[in-house]
Amino acid sequence: MTAIEPAGADAVDAAVEGADTAVAPARRERPTPWLLLAAVTVVVVPLQVALRPLTDIDLYWHLLIGQEILGGTPVAEAARGWSYAPVPDTWITTQWLAEVLFAKLYELGGFNALILYRALTALAALAVLGLVTLRGRPARAAVWPFALGGVAVAMASQERSQQLTYVLAPLVGWWALRLWREGRLPRWWAALPLVVVWANFHGGWLILPMALVIAAVARAIDHGLRDRAAWLAVGLAALCFPAAAISPAGLDNAFAFLRFSSATVSIAEWKHVIVWDWQGISLTLTALLVVVAWARGRARPTWGEVVLVLTLLAFGYQAWRSIAPTVLMLAPIVAGILARALGEPDPREGTAPQPMHRVLVGAWIVAAVLAPVLALTSPESEQPGIPVDAISTLADAPGPLRVLNTYNLSGPILWYGGGPGHLQLGVDGRADRYGAEWIQRYTEDLPNVAPGWEELLAELSPDVAVLSTTEPLSQVLVAQKGWVEVARDDEAETVVLRAPTTPAWTDEG
Repeated sequence: MTAIEPAGADAVDAAVEGADTAVAPARRERPTPWLLLAAVTVVVVPLQVALRPLTDIDLYWHLLIGQEILGGTPVAEAARGWSYAPVPDTWITTQWLAEVLFAKLYELGGFNALILYRALTALAALAVLGLVTLRGRPARAAVWPFALGGVAVAMASQERSQQLTYVLAPLVGWWALRLWREGRLPRWWAALPLVVVWANFHGGWLILPMALVIAAVARAIDHGLRDRAAWLAVGLAALCFPAAAISPAGLDNAFAFLRFSSATVSIAEWKHVIVWDWQGISLTLTALLVVVAWARGRARPTWGEVVLVLTLLAFGYQAWRSIAPTVLMLAPIVAGILARALGEPDPREGTAPQPMHRVLVGAWIVAAVLAPVLALTSPESEQPGIPVDAISTLADAPGPLRVLNTYNLSGPILWYGGGPGHLQLGVDGRADRYGAEWIQRYTEDLPNVAPGWEELLAELSPDVAVLSTTEPLSQVLVAQKGWVEVARDDEAETVVLRAPTTPAWTDEG
């Protein structure tokens, strides 16, 4: 890309038309089976997702919240009393719809039902992605962002509430594309009820107002500040927040992202993406596709397009958990960029079916049949690497117990160790409840016996500990404080200890 010149929609259309006339009809009609790549993606991704065991370490405490709610506990009171940490116990779940769904699925089909949920939502994400990238778009331009979206779904899919965001992210990208390119907004009576449900299922609803604002700015750059569609989009984005506040958590639900942004500094999935890391490959390849298309395309991008794409890419690189939603949002936009670079009309001219369309339909049918079967019959559904036997010893101890626990094992400890009421933890997966200061002191300073650790240990006064054997604290408690080893799992690098004042309840060592 040697130069970028601002242009309005008319200039973009004229440039695209000029590029189209330069392409020989025979080239456009070449029967190369581009959709074969899409068909492979449609089959491989859901099957790969269905064949994996459980992967989300937080699933267990989400399940427990859902079970409490199904058992009659009000949403606003679920998970109360789970921790003895010195922070206010006023946290209200913002994902209660997902947690109730998880608990009901587990009740009906155990952990395999959660794998089924993961496979079906991955298939649904591909279906929405296909509608906004492949349908009516030139095949050789659309298959690449579709395939990269499939890679992102395959790598990120877990049995968690974020799956709904993966399903809706391509739709959000399509809405942003239509707003920027055509001045068309999503219907408010469809978008706002969607936000109400989405915001009570997962915090990813924020990508909708974000995308609307970014697309509005891009449109204003290309069409001027008086553009009516741009201002209406900003208004619709603003209305998303009161819609998200229709929740048991109220207005706090709409601004929960502020708590997360300040409390998750130590959580890996919230850290900035390393460009060369393989886990970000789908986002990096998407960025490279855009750069190459801009550089080699016959029609130059407008400044609005540049702002739209680069801002979304910047969002994706802000956190590991943002990679998949960003790739999925960008897919319909990148399909148009590639079509222009290849001299293809977008949308595709005529109504004749594209090559291999029957193979693609067959691929959807195969995936829709096989993925649920594989998910429900998987013999290894439980998450590997969890020290179930060691943790289960806690269930036999007289309770209640104050547990000094490593952060990542909080959910399994509650699930296998006797449950809330029998156990209280020093911290659990609800990072937004505890805040950055407590998470820093508890998950870094204390396990690494940093200055002040003894004062914090005395303040907490735990009965037992479930720690990683790689944490210095696990050795110091035995060597200096007289703690006794109850159980150990060397493969999982986990040890269960009891304080000297806690009575023995099982054979130790």
